[in-house]
Amino acid sequence: MHRMLEKEQTLDNTHEIIKIVNYPRWMDLRLIEQWADGIPTFSENDPLQPEWRETPTKPLDLGNEGYGLVYLKDESDPASNPTGTIKDRAAWELAVLYRNFARSLYLQIRTGLLAASELARMHVPRFTFLTSGNIGNAVEACFGKYHLPPPKIIIDSVKAEQIRPIIENWRADIYAIDLSRELTPEEMLTLTDNEKGIDITSFTPFNPHIVFYDWHVHEVFNKEPDYIFVPYGSGRLMENYLAWQYLSCRNAAAGSRDPRLRTDAGKVMRMNICGAEPANQNSIADKLTAAFKPFLLFRDEDVNGMRNLSFTGRETKRESIEENYIRAAFALMAKYGIQAEPSGTASLALYLKYFDEGRIRDDKKVVIVNTGKGAF
Repeated sequence: MHRMLEKEQTLDNTHEIIKIVNYPRWMDLRLIEQWADGIPTFSENDPLQPEWRETPTKPLDLGNEGYGLVYLKDESDPASNPTGTIKDRAAWELAVLYRNFARSLYLQIRTGLLAASELARMHVPRFTFLTSGNIGNAVEACFGKYHLPPPKIIIDSVKAEQIRPIIENWRADIYAIDLSRELTPEEMLTLTDNEKGIDITSFTPFNPHIVFYDWHVHEVFNKEPDYIFVPYGSGRLMENYLAWQYLSCRNAAAGSRDPRLRTDAGKVMRMNICGAEPANQNSIADKLTAAFKPFLLFRDEDVNGMRNLSFTGRETKRESIEENYIRAAFALMAKYGIQAEPSGTASLALYLKYFDEGRIRDDKKVVIVNTGKGAF
């Protein structure tokens, strides 16, 4: 069943249901077997059997442009990230939730705590979340691969019109909504007809600010940079870096370390994490300019606390970046043949600003994170 172009007024928001995908409403043993056995299991932190194939980190000499040597952590690599963005990592972590849910039900059935007949009264859990495109693209592709329930995706009505031919092909329930005001988790579930489901933007028990990009973070830490420049938006990337800096410190204090970390924890805590956010709300880096960012957990006060307690570098901060730098960075990526979108190049833009202002020395090692190309 497809309900195309259905419009209604809900919760004072213009609400367009672009697409609905048929999927069973109730649990059964077939679904449990499909999820429990069909989604592979990897060690969470064994570098010999990695959960994620490492994306390349390439030297990029910008000397001819008047800048220095940097190292580009390239998440656009399709050999690692199927849809060409860092959001493939987050999509995988969400798929793992279904595997673990199914195995939990198996355990309850095996121990007699749950009768198989009771499954027919259990709703199939569905995920609701907001996207400006990339996480929606990554999740629907990953969930399709493992035959998981189609996600319920909220996208801003203006953005939805721009990319309608693409999102109409997604295996997902898609809702175009006026996002000029912040929605509560309850409203998001109601708008997507998912009151018995889960709003991923407010679901924190599995620590999304830690697990979304844990492998990525350790890959970069092991390069031992002095500065790490990342785009700052709604994807929890900067939060992952800060969380793992703190965890590296805590592990070291306890006489242990994450086996993925191949450098000294003291070096990790001195790394400066620099988050780039467009100064212009109408920036071409439009995936970083959402009116509200429900995925964000860390506030500026949290970053200040991390810095004041010496869990991160003294220059760690979120900083606004002017549009001329974003355009220059995007042009440089294209010139050097790097697959990127403007939002993914905000990290390079902030580095260019630092260099122009004399805030970074030539002897410092810099890693620039390109979060990828995306589908549009």
